[in-house]
Amino acid sequence: MIASIIVNYFGHGLVQSAAESLLRDSPGMEVIVVDNSVDADENRRLRQVLDPRVKVITNAGNTGFGAACNTGIASTQAEFIMLLNPDTQVLPGCMAKLQAALERMPELAAVSPAQLWESSGRFRLPPAWLPTGIEMWCIEQAWRSHAVAARMSNAYRNLALRVWQPGSAQVVAQRALSGGAMLLRRSAALQDGGVFDPAFFMYYEDSDLCWRLQRAGWQLGMVTDAYVLHEWEHTSAKVDFMEKSKQIYIDKHFAGRGAWQQRMARGMQRPALAAPLACQEHDKACPVLDVPAAWQGGWLLELSPSALLIPAVGWLGSGPQAEIPAHLIARLGTGPLYARIGPDRPVTRTPLPVFRLA
Repeated sequence: MIASIIVNYFGHGLVQSAAESLLRDSPGMEVIVVDNSVDADENRRLRQVLDPRVKVITNAGNTGFGAACNTGIASTQAEFIMLLNPDTQVLPGCMAKLQAALERMPELAAVSPAQLWESSGRFRLPPAWLPTGIEMWCIEQAWRSHAVAARMSNAYRNLALRVWQPGSAQVVAQRALSGGAMLLRRSAALQDGGVFDPAFFMYYEDSDLCWRLQRAGWQLGMVTDAYVLHEWEHTSAKVDFMEKSKQIYIDKHFAGRGAWQQRMARGMQRPALAAPLACQEHDKACPVLDVPAAWQGGWLLELSPSALLIPAVGWLGSGPQAEIPAHLIARLGTGPLYARIGPDRPVTRTPLPVFRLA
């Protein structure tokens, strides 16, 4: 049996859509919504719009995402636990494929579906990348070195291509999974006490979980033919939460272990580059990119608010031009947007055209 946990914070309309998608795909599923809003009107609206089959737990305070998920998980005995963000909807067949992967592969503690960024399925969200001390040091180097930036950014691009390319293995091994759409094996996730560390209010709680699961000998995977639609948006309000949680994660797993922190502190004394990847200016009001002739048979377009393009959403397409829809540009915030076009295959040291859309 599967139980799904959705955490609500003043998003009853989104939660309704997410819950309905779960029940359409798996009518017998147990769906549990944990309401963190601490608002009587929001709680009333939530209960009004939800299917009667959905169980609502009302928290007395906003405990954060991870702790709210723990509350939901404690209320069910289901062996498989689906964690789903409110702005996410499972697509037909998703849950059956995720469950089948866990039943077929007992070494897996958790699996995630592929995440589509918009309903046409062209753009996809990238896979998660497990943060480590060395990786954080390399990222800081990349902000200060054109050569390191190119290598790191291409490495992230190649990681994404492993799951974006048609014909990828049905289950692709991963070092990290997104807590926004993850099917957990209960017996694996609870073996060291709890699923999420409540010290993380929001963000990095899934990285912490994935780190602990792998240290315990479990494996993780992405089921590439199972899909969710995740209409993710980048907002500046998320940055502070991410930085605070990042520090908690570092202190928990990497503080004082190795010389990377000292090297990173020394490196950060140098100012970061405004454009670590050499880029051309492009008018955001005319978001059409010309594709070099050599790549018109198959290309990858990446978009990101980060000048490193780490992380980036991607579209595998073909033809002489790549057009970026205006409504997707709006989802990436009001600041500069970076776009990169290249062949639909992995590259290592090859510099690819990067554009700054402003």
